[in-house]
Amino acid sequence: MAPGGDNDELDGLFQDRNTENTDKDTDCCLWFKNHSGVAACLASGLFIGIVPATSRYIQDSGYTAFQINFFNDLLLFIAVLCVVAYQRKSLLPTNCGQVFRLVFQGVGRFVGTLCQIQAYRYAPPATAETIINPSTIVFVVILSCIFIKEMPTCATIFGSLWCMAGIALLGYSSITNKDTSTQDTDDVVLGTVLAIAAGLLFAMLSVNIKILLESTSKTMVLTYAYTTATVLSGVATIFTTKTWYLEPTTAGLLFANCVSRCTSIVLMYVGLKHVEVNAAMALFQVDAFSAFGLQWAILGIAPTMFDGFGLACILIGTISIAIWEGLVLWIEDKHSKLIKQLEFNATLPYDDM
Repeated sequence: MAPGGDNDELDGLFQDRNTENTDKDTDCCLWFKNHSGVAACLASGLFIGIVPATSRYIQDSGYTAFQINFFNDLLLFIAVLCVVAYQRKSLLPTNCGQVFRLVFQGVGRFVGTLCQIQAYRYAPPATAETIINPSTIVFVVILSCIFIKEMPTCATIFGSLWCMAGIALLGYSSITNKDTSTQDTDDVVLGTVLAIAAGLLFAMLSVNIKILLESTSKTMVLTYAYTTATVLSGVATIFTTKTWYLEPTTAGLLFANCVSRCTSIVLMYVGLKHVEVNAAMALFQVDAFSAFGLQWAILGIAPTMFDGFGLACILIGTISIAIWEGLVLWIEDKHSKLIKQLEFNATLPYDDM
């Protein structure tokens, strides 16, 4: 054997080990990113669960939905402005269709958030929040099928039916278990309808964002959305507000409300970088636990048996969608890795000759 033969074998051996170590490092990085994305989605849900009970308490103290909406949008608008100032990108739309969709995003956000906050006032807030999220999932499936021709899978349809059953149970619970914390809670049907309307509007915004992102940057979408919503809520606040002063406890809850919503949105964007959308929506349903817990602690409204059944149905629906989508992505990832390992390609043998 030639003297260089052993060296070649040793070099190949060490190269294989280095490749294996690199693959292990890559797998560890992907594992950490995926789990950090899951943790961000779970934390996002827990933070947004603080909003319903605090919004109801603030409204009971004399603040209007316009004021709560304005302070929330103002904080998010400031955060978006910081991003815009850092990136220094052009924010001029290129055509009329883009202008219409950007304005619709802002107006729709204003109206949807207003319906959401009003739903907290008329219905038990945790129930309203738990109705809004799965309603959004169901309406996104329907609207995406109509407008962007994305056909739902059998698992998505199965999960959506479970979500609809959970919404029905929560609606029945809110109607039969009227609380007496404020005079407006007698009309819980209106609160349930507002929650479903908010879910429909948020679903429309989600589909609109997906269409916009094909030709528009995220920075532009966020800038126009929060600018329009902040201006509308500010004008409405000026003409409808009678109370500005708040007791220290209520002011602290308003601060917690705004910070929780802003933090939840930031964490959701972080999580979506590493977690599939349907899985993120399923993880987001953890907000029900913090929402019902704070509702009981702050407002004294205890969850009922039907609330538990409805929440269980919603969790079954969202988790089934998440598991199926995750399984599909896992199979596709394994298939692509196998193709790379086999070095399979469509080139003909004589192409290298």
